[in-house]
Amino acid sequence: MESQTFVPQPVHGRIGLAITGIGMEWPDHLMDADELQGYIEKFYDMDEKWVQKMVKLNRHSMIETRPVLDLINDPVWNRQTPPDIKDGDRIFRHHGVELSYRACQKALEESCISVDQLTHIVAVTATNTGCPGLDHLVAEKLGMSSTAERILLGGAGCAGGMAAIRVAADTALSSSFREKPARLLVIACELSSPQIRAELEASSAEQKSRIGPILFSDGAAAVVVCNSLALRPEIPRVFLLDDWTTAIAPQSSEDVTVNVDGLGFVVELSKRVPDLAAGSVSQPFQRLSSFNGASKDPKDYDWALHPGGYSIIREVQAALDLSDNSLRASFDVYKTKGNTASVSVIAVMDRLRRMGPGKENVVACAFGPGMRVEMAFLRRAQDPRAQ
Repeated sequence: MESQTFVPQPVHGRIGLAITGIGMEWPDHLMDADELQGYIEKFYDMDEKWVQKMVKLNRHSMIETRPVLDLINDPVWNRQTPPDIKDGDRIFRHHGVELSYRACQKALEESCISVDQLTHIVAVTATNTGCPGLDHLVAEKLGMSSTAERILLGGAGCAGGMAAIRVAADTALSSSFREKPARLLVIACELSSPQIRAELEASSAEQKSRIGPILFSDGAAAVVVCNSLALRPEIPRVFLLDDWTTAIAPQSSEDVTVNVDGLGFVVELSKRVPDLAAGSVSQPFQRLSSFNGASKDPKDYDWALHPGGYSIIREVQAALDLSDNSLRASFDVYKTKGNTASVSVIAVMDRLRRMGPGKENVVACAFGPGMRVEMAFLRRAQDPRAQ
């Protein structure tokens, strides 16, 4: 008798994948507009036009606080000679790995999954490029099996969190076709505060303001993704993963970039970014809704939108005719956390599930260099053990 191939049968996108745990970890220190302005005043002439513009942008960012490492009071970050990229790498390999480790512990605890049961790890960061990378360093600290498969993503920027979930979902489905259980640990970690001085030095050299020191924050997120063969009865379901897609906005490669210099990472965001973001969400949304036989009205969903900036959220809101309530988690995370690049969209997903009842269907969406959009259709698991 011929062996039969196991093929998961999707029903309106229901393909047996679930997010079973989410963990967030943030530095204790919270930076506000006054603290950033005080730091700028230590090193730069407040009469210079680029400084005045940056101070104005800082006051009107709509961010109340941002979690950052307390580098403002670190002697290394208070020398007249700015720290270099080696200092930033050293900080990431200590603090970034520790934040990621603690986020992973939270996600695994919620998932009722032990470290030795993990089959894969998918990691992403835009603020470190060292090798061994974040995947290896965290896996080693957790004590993961040496045979667990490891994937490290780079170049995804703020879209990295959703890109990592997409890669994890594709990998989980691959395991399903091979009739193997998959328990994947997804990690996103960003430390942007060590780059503040690099951004300010670049602004001073070019005599132009940059938004990076005003927007970005530090943090780590972890997500556990399981396929149907790994979903034991005792494992919770936080969100069900129905479908996902990615796309690149035409002629936008230079609108969102992160470049490396001797001091660190320098972000370039063009004035077109809010409009590009607003114009890039409709097509992937319609593609996902059509393929899955779901509602084509964006207002029928809660949105876990990457809080890339206040104008980005507002422009996407206007383009899709969404209410403030549909984007309540994005506004809240932006106000209290700022933009933590790849971490932010996961923070919004986590915040959304803790804000009480909402719409069953959720769209998670993030933007990054390219300019790329990453989007996924999720469903709330109303019953924590729902299939």
